[in-house]
Amino acid sequence: MSSQEVGQIEIGLCSDLGGTALLGVHGLDRIRRSDKKTIGIRQYKSDCRLFFNHLKELIANYDETTQIDFIETVPPEHRAEEFAEVASEVGIPLKQFTRLCVIGGNEEELDGLVAMSKYLELAKRTGTVDRINFQILGDLTNPSTDSIVEFYIKAEEMAQKYDIKLLTETHVERYNHDPRRMVSVHSSLQKATDGQMGIRVCADLSHYVHQIGNSHFPQWSSISSGKLLLDPFNPDNYISRNIIETGMVWGGHLRVATPNNLPPGHGSIQYPIADPRTDPTTAKKAFGGMKQPWDKRKIKHWKEFYRQIFTHQLRHPNRPVARFASEFIGDGGVGDYRVDTYQNVFQNIAAATMAQRMIQKIIKEI
Repeated sequence: MSSQEVGQIEIGLCSDLGGTALLGVHGLDRIRRSDKKTIGIRQYKSDCRLFFNHLKELIANYDETTQIDFIETVPPEHRAEEFAEVASEVGIPLKQFTRLCVIGGNEEELDGLVAMSKYLELAKRTGTVDRINFQILGDLTNPSTDSIVEFYIKAEEMAQKYDIKLLTETHVERYNHDPRRMVSVHSSLQKATDGQMGIRVCADLSHYVHQIGNSHFPQWSSISSGKLLLDPFNPDNYISRNIIETGMVWGGHLRVATPNNLPPGHGSIQYPIADPRTDPTTAKKAFGGMKQPWDKRKIKHWKEFYRQIFTHQLRHPNRPVARFASEFIGDGGVGDYRVDTYQNVFQNIAAATMAQRMIQKIIKEI
C-alpha cells in the first residue's frame, strides 16, 4: 500500500521536556494553585520561541529525518494564545493536552465536569487544540459505571460545542487500569446512547505492560490465574482482541514499560526506549545512570502492542487521524532502575523517532 492509501498517523512530543530553553534543567515548572480547587495550570516564564527553536535543535541533533507533527502539553494559562501561535509558526503546532477528571471532585480537585469546562475554554483560547485526553480517577468499583457513563455523556455534550474530541487515557490509579472495566463501561455507554457514543481510547499501554508478571497491583489474581491475558504475543490477549482490533484506539502515549515485579513508586511503569549511554547528558555515567545495563529485549512486549495499533490504523484509511505523543516523565522519583534524578527529553525524541521508523516499516509490509 502507498502512503496515500493508509490510515493517517501523527507523531508528537509531550511530557518531560526538561533541559530545553523554556523549561530549564528541572523540566516543567511545578503546578501552581491559588487554592485546592483550581485546575493547576503550569506557568512558564521564558521565551516561547526560544523553547521551540531549542527543541527543534535537539530533534535535529538526534535524527535530522525525525518529523514532529505536533506538541502535546497544557499551555500556560496566562500565555495560551502566544504559546499556540509560536508553536504553529515553528511547525510544531499545539494540538492536544491531557488532564485529570475527578467525578464529584475531592479536597484537591474540582468536580470533573467543572474542570472539563475550564479545560475546554483553555483549549478554545489556543485556536489549535482539537483534542483533550483525560483520565478518570477511580478503581475497579468506583466511581460507579452509571456515574462514569453519565460523565461521558455530559462531557461529550460540552465538547461538541467546542468541536473538540475527548479521549480517555489508560492509566494506573484510574478506573481503566483494569482494561476489562474500560471495555465494560464502553459497552454501557454504547447501550445508553443507542450506539451513538463509545470510548475513544488514548492508549498508554505502559500501564498494562508493567502488570505482566507483577504481583503488586490489583489485577494480579486475574493475571496469575490466566483470566486476564496481557501478553501481546498471545493472540488471545485481552488488549489486542477487545481494544485494538475493535477500533477503540484513537491515539496514544509512547512511554515504555516492561514486564516486571516492581511495586508502585519503584519505576514499574517506565523504561528507556533508547540506551541512556547514547544520551549526551547521561553518557558518562555507569550504565547511563541506570542500576543495570539497558536491555533492548525488555521492551519487546511494549513495541509489539504499538506495532499492532499502528498496523490497525494504517489498514483503515477512512479512520480519523490517530495521534501518538511521547510521554516519558522525568525529574521525579528515581525508581529502581535509576541511580539519580534525570530529564527525559532525549527519550521522548527517541520514542517519536522510533514510532516513525516503525510506521514506515509497516507501510512497506502491508
